[in-house]
Amino acid sequence: MEIKETFGLMARHTDDVIVVCALGMSANEWWQVTGSEDTFYMHGAMGFASSFALGLAVAMPDKQVWIIDGDGSLCMNLGTLLTASGQGPANLKHFVLNNGVYQTVGGVPMTGASRSSYTAIAAGAGVERCYTADSMNALSAVLADIKKPGHCFIDLQVERDDGPILAPPQPFEGPEMKYRFGRAMERRFGIEVFGPEGY
Repeated sequence: MEIKETFGLMARHTDDVIVVCALGMSANEWWQVTGSEDTFYMHGAMGFASSFALGLAVAMPDKQVWIIDGDGSLCMNLGTLLTASGQGPANLKHFVLNNGVYQTVGGVPMTGASRSSYTAIAAGAGVERCYTADSMNALSAVLADIKKPGHCFIDLQVERDDGPILAPPQPFEGPEMKYRFGRAMERRFGIEVFGPEGY
């Protein structure tokens, strides 16, 4: 599957979803397709978008939370699958862009990419429902099915590019990212994220 087409389809299912993107290709491509300022884009902490999203899912069990992860990011924090399955959040949906390379740094091959299965690893960690989507039709079926409650893992088999990512990153990070995302959550869901002191 081509990433932009994949994200275009996914974006049409996010009206009531909180989205967290891993750094690099996942974040940059999602920003290019959606321009979403309601998304949290992870910066400077490779592998930890899934941990951040798990915290949101536990804190807001009535809202569906999506992680858009990269295979390289997940590889750096595989333990997150055990932690998440231990919590069993019925509202957490973990997508992984799987192209077999570290695309952000120029397409360096992932170790063991041809011999491993993230879907099998997630299932072995105890994730309730695990899917592999290798076509747009398969992805459409998955997106319909994950609307039902249940902790889900979705391995997105996407095409890789020859070279580094070309999509420009979102023009904000760090403290600005924190406040944009927090204010978006306040507007969307009528909750208080920041107190009167602004933190």
